[in-house]
Amino acid sequence: MKTIIILMCICPFVFSQTKNEKEERISESEFPEAAIEVIKSLPKDCKRLKFYKETDGEKKSFELKFKYKRKRYSLEFSDDGLIEDIEILTKFKTINDHIKIKINNYFTSSFVKYKVIKAQQQYVYRSELNVVTFVNDILKNTSSEAPSFEIIAEIKSDKNRDIKEFTFNPLGEFVNFRTLNPTSYEHVLY
Repeated sequence: MKTIIILMCICPFVFSQTKNEKEERISESEFPEAAIEVIKSLPKDCKRLKFYKETDGEKKSFELKFKYKRKRYSLEFSDDGLIEDIEILTKFKTINDHIKIKINNYFTSSFVKYKVIKAQQQYVYRSELNVVTFVNDILKNTSSEAPSFEIIAEIKSDKNRDIKEFTFNPLGEFVNFRTLNPTSYEHVLY
């Protein structure tokens, strides 16, 4: 009986740590109007605009992926079209050495082996900021905001091998992780 009670307490926590994201390509007309207003303010030389609807359990959001000055970006919006964050695909080796060392130290002290699959700089929007200025400052690399980092890595612990999405704050300190569901993994690579 004790085992059942313990499992009932643990299971919701474990499931909340899994990323079951499903991404579906949609047309611009299916995007929330508030998000379209932000998208209209993007520089004219943004290329390959692709619109997506994402579901992750109960959460629904919208994402615009595009290229600008040879970099890949994604803008994420809430279900009602409010901006949540902007992410920039980056190479792990280009992250500031001090931050990269902290991230590497976390991985080497926590896992038997690890391999970084994908790295992104993440700028989370704060409501006191002007949305258009926030986005354009990041695109023009003039933002005073320090990015957090999302790292997708294949990790090996004692017996398990998993793919997880790790979040690190702007100082390179570990914040949290989510295990990626293999069926939702492919689109994550961009």
